[in-house]
Amino acid sequence: MNLGTHKSEMFCRAAALFAAAMAALGAVAAPTSGDSQYVLDWSDEFNGTSLDSNRWSRCVQGTPDWKKHMSTRPDLVEVKDGSLVMWGVANKDRKADPRPYLTGGVESKHKGTMGLGKVEMRVKFEDHQKGAWPALWMCGERRDARGRGWPWNGEIDIVERLNDDPFVYQTAHSAWTVVKKHTKDPPQQGKADIRKGDWNVYGFEITETNLVWSVNGKETFHYPKKDGADPSQWPFDKPFFFILDMQLGGEWVGKVDESTLPVRMYIDWIRVYKRKPALSR
Repeated sequence: MNLGTHKSEMFCRAAALFAAAMAALGAVAAPTSGDSQYVLDWSDEFNGTSLDSNRWSRCVQGTPDWKKHMSTRPDLVEVKDGSLVMWGVANKDRKADPRPYLTGGVESKHKGTMGLGKVEMRVKFEDHQKGAWPALWMCGERRDARGRGWPWNGEIDIVERLNDDPFVYQTAHSAWTVVKKHTKDPPQQGKADIRKGDWNVYGFEITETNLVWSVNGKETFHYPKKDGADPSQWPFDKPFFFILDMQLGGEWVGKVDESTLPVRMYIDWIRVYKRKPALSR
């Protein structure tokens, strides 16, 4: 037998045995972004039976439209059948809570952030609702140098979907757009078509000079850093945390049609990537 052939066959057998052993142990390769400059930083595949409290906290009620109906009621956020499920429901017990609707959401503040890097999420929206406003977004983890919070530390709306629209909104917010009203210099918002009633992969990337949105692997919008711009235009070079939530009603989305409730948003996974370290010389 040719010695080279013999070694090749031995190697192939060993590789096959190793692969079989790993499969038997349930080993799974780390997800990749498809971009060689990134490596997985952290992820949640939502394969358990409860929310990972080391990564996520429940969103609580507040005064902004998106928080008005937010509740920590346990059944409004579930990890079930390999997905994170967030509900918007009509409130059947207004003696305990007078609000007409209740919604669920989670955030990763102080538990999971992204800086220069990339995130992808596989998500499905239900399509019968009126007044539903599911969102996947990010806020600055820290205050700015002068101790100011929103909008000075930035907000990135990866996805906002209104009612049962066949498209989503993608938006960048900062003091430049909110306080100084520069909403078109450069344009702060785009829209992207989605597959209604089906899973879509929403991507978002932060580089030194660009914010880039994508849907199902196709770039759909970008927001550039202006040359010589006021610093308020670019708070996006610091860590951001994630907010994933089902919302109901508000000035933008309009009134809720209770007959279309309950409504759910499903998240199969979220995967956050960071830049690979530069090779030392």
